Amino acid sequence: MEVRASVTVVCMAFCLAAPVLAQDPAPKAAVPASDIDLLNQAPNTGQTFVRQLSGAVPEDVVAAQRSTEHYGRLVVTEAPQALSLADCIDLALQNNTDLRIQRLGPVAAANQVRTTRAIFDPMLFASTSYDRTTSVNPIQTNAEVFGPTSNILFKQNLTTDVGLRKMLLSGGQLSLAWQNSRIKTDPSIAAELVPQYVTTLGLSLNQPLLRDFGWRYSLLFVQVAQNLEQEAYFQYQAAIATVIATVERAYWAFVLAIENVQVQEDGLALSKELLRQNESKFKVGTLPQTALLEAKSEVARRESTLIRARNFRNNARDNLRAIINYPKPEAGPLAMVEPRDKPVVAPYQIDLEHSLQTALEQRPELIAARLEINGKGLQRKAAENQLLPRLNLVGSVGTNGLSGSAAGPAIQFPFGPGQVVEIAPNPFAMGGYGHALEMLHDGRFYSYSAGAVVEIPLTNAKAKADYAAANIGFEQSRLALQKLEEGVTLEIKQAVSNLETDLRSIDATRLARELAEENLRNQQARYDVGLVTTKDLLDFQDRLTQARAAEVQALTAYNSDLAELRRVEGSLLSARNVVVERASPESAPWWARF
Repeated sequence: MEVRASVTVVCMAFCLAAPVLAQDPAPKAAVPASDIDLLNQAPNTGQTFVRQLSGAVPEDVVAAQRSTEHYGRLVVTEAPQALSLADCIDLALQNNTDLRIQRLGPVAAANQVRTTRAIFDPMLFASTSYDRTTSVNPIQTNAEVFGPTSNILFKQNLTTDVGLRKMLLSGGQLSLAWQNSRIKTDPSIAAELVPQYVTTLGLSLNQPLLRDFGWRYSLLFVQVAQNLEQEAYFQYQAAIATVIATVERAYWAFVLAIENVQVQEDGLALSKELLRQNESKFKVGTLPQTALLEAKSEVARRESTLIRARNFRNNARDNLRAIINYPKPEAGPLAMVEPRDKPVVAPYQIDLEHSLQTALEQRPELIAARLEINGKGLQRKAAENQLLPRLNLVGSVGTNGLSGSAAGPAIQFPFGPGQVVEIAPNPFAMGGYGHALEMLHDGRFYSYSAGAVVEIPLTNAKAKADYAAANIGFEQSRLALQKLEEGVTLEIKQAVSNLETDLRSIDATRLARELAEENLRNQQARYDVGLVTTKDLLDFQDRLTQARAAEVQALTAYNSDLAELRRVEGSLLSARNVVVERASPESAPWWARF
């Protein structure tokens, strides 16, 4: 049976310090413009050509390899800078290296959307070629009819084609091509126009009707990429929440270490004062040497404990500095940090059911996992389309033109008495290249074709295997969401339990510290009149030191566990007034809309 706790906590300050959550300015976590610029930082054609000619590694790569500006920055160079928890969070959002890496996730996902849309980009193509062939003339003709005969035949052809090709949202391939040829050869009955100009202008379409057909299929991969872009955004949100929670834990661990040093220093001061009293009493002969040695031993033990506490404090400071990663000055050692906030018990209503419901709606990891399931479903739908046979409608329509110059005089063939057949170039085709172009829009010289292409795989093994892989991926994502939901439920349950324990621990440790202070005062009074031994008094001093340390630990543990509860329920960003800005999705260019 689930435990339901509804506890409203009143504010209880550890010392006179403002609550950490008091109207902090709202830091923003956005993908910087410099990162977004990576989408458009492609070199132009000239730069690319020059770089390809060079065998050297690019300068920025060499500079990145040799850079050591971020190495060894935890050295101590200046006095500590007092920072609140909100200051540390703000600086970490700007400088934390892990978060800077995560910021590139949405950028990479946006680039993937561009990649999937690129299949709809129109492609301008052109080609040109020149060829010449000479060969032995296999025919001997009558010179009186055809003119002198040459032993060498030649043919040369200059071809230039240009066109535009585009993938349609229907899945079809539309192509507009303009083809031009200039043919020059030896004059003959088949070559009365020398040179001869041939030009055609044609429009062709290859439209799938089953496999790869339709707007829905063509845009499936764009939808998958857009889904990944949303998923990357929520993963970035989760990374921000993780960094904030890490900063809070490190901040309060540093505060605990500082307070522990103070507690140990106070304990050392008590033991030194007792040693001073024992030395005075020993000198006048009212205290045995054993008591003096006990006091000296306790001072030495506390000094050792203080040394370790100071080392722990320094390590805790360096850990917080490393997480914030704030260089001061720029590219120099990391700034020294001194906590300005003190641990408090901030008001928070602990409600397990409410936390579970909040996480279900707001936890970015859960939202990202649901988006992943949607994306896997789209991929499975795309794979399912490939199970269909291929049936493509193909067709073309175009116009053509022909022109050229007369190769020579008309050729006459005698066909009996008084009959002569004359072969001469068509006067309508006589002209230069411009005349051939005029024929393209004449309307009488055209061509068209229509047909269909059918492909039916006998086993379709690859398509079935791809569908099975997509189906397995979908099932893996579904189970991953299930596992994540189970993990989130456990995290929330433990976080709620830890926070409830912290509250009870705070009350108990405060009472224990107050009683330890009262007991020490009483024992000190009894020690002054000789009713207790030095060892007894040292024990009560040690109990007070432990009680003070336990109280500080309980307070800092509450603040750390509160941040963890907010993280696992997905409310940490709003609690810390962090606004995660999201770049507006790029709209499709006009040519990708048809």
